[in-house]
Amino acid sequence: MKVNVTYSLAEQTMVKLMHLGDKLWRISDERFSKWGLSNNHYNLLRTLNGSEVALPQTEIGRRLVSSRANVTKLIDLLEKKQLVERLSCKDRRVKQIALTKQGAQFIHDTQKQVIEFAENNMKNFSKSELDTLSNLLDKLKVI
Repeated sequence: MKVNVTYSLAEQTMVKLMHLGDKLWRISDERFSKWGLSNNHYNLLRTLNGSEVALPQTEIGRRLVSSRANVTKLIDLLEKKQLVERLSCKDRRVKQIALTKQGAQFIHDTQKQVIEFAENNMKNFSKSELDTLSNLLDKLKVI
């Protein structure tokens, strides 16, 4: 049985964004798998690289919008690969997470490929269109 429904432009746009987001996430995961990592692992490394100081695990989770358990698993693998390290604090319940020299080198070594991947996927947009798209996506951060 079929129900005759009219979908709003807002709903159609949200569905398109969700499908595109899923597709980009899968493609990114495939790219990072050659290094034994996922998109989440790389985002965690980028988060640490962008910070002047080591970050508590809870802050990493907040920035990645990820659960504590998931962040722990991500850190465990990155620590095993010697890309991050856990640092002890005065408060023994809190561990600060820092990028190691190997982690910083990994970001440096892969940055060109990551940029090429992004630029290849956005090649149909002019700089002006990318600026507009970026600004529109920033507006969606309130969701």
